Amino acid sequence: MQYNNNITTSKQRVLIFPAQTPKVSSRQIYFLFSQRQMEDILLNAPVQRVPFSPSYIEGLAEWRNQVLPVISLESCLGIESLNSSKVQRLMVVRAAKNEAATTNFYRIMLRVVPPIQMLELPLECSPVSDGWIPEKSFAQGVYEWANGFLVVAHIKNILTGGN
Repeated sequence: MQYNNNITTSKQRVLIFPAQTPKVSSRQIYFLFSQRQMEDILLNAPVQRVPFSPSYIEGLAEWRNQVLPVISLESCLGIESLNSSKVQRLMVVRAAKNEAATTNFYRIMLRVVPPIQMLELPLECSPVSDGWIPEKSFAQGVYEWANGFLVVAHIKNILTGGN
């Protein structure tokens, strides 16, 4: 039997970063995004406040000549937020506007704090109840993982108000 050694396997990766929230059941909460969703990480970008915007919108920032909303995932999901003294970064993430979209995306910026980890799939985790998340329509899933809970945000619902 012959094997083709030229076949490459593309490993799927995810980015995980800690939520700035109190622990749930003594476990850290993390947000999870696919590597394909993440477009950029900025160390310094001014964020302009927007009057009368929803509480989870921290403001607007410029990225590659586009103005993007800066979102607090913690506030969006209705989870209590903690202030962090760590250096914060802005991560640009995207979600397709529809299932067939390959170039038409919703984009937002998220305020994140280190450590940002890149891990290969599959991760050993199990689905768990999202009962502790008040705004369930903004979460696609919650998983128990060896290091805590992984929350997968529903970016399209966040940007469209759940519609």
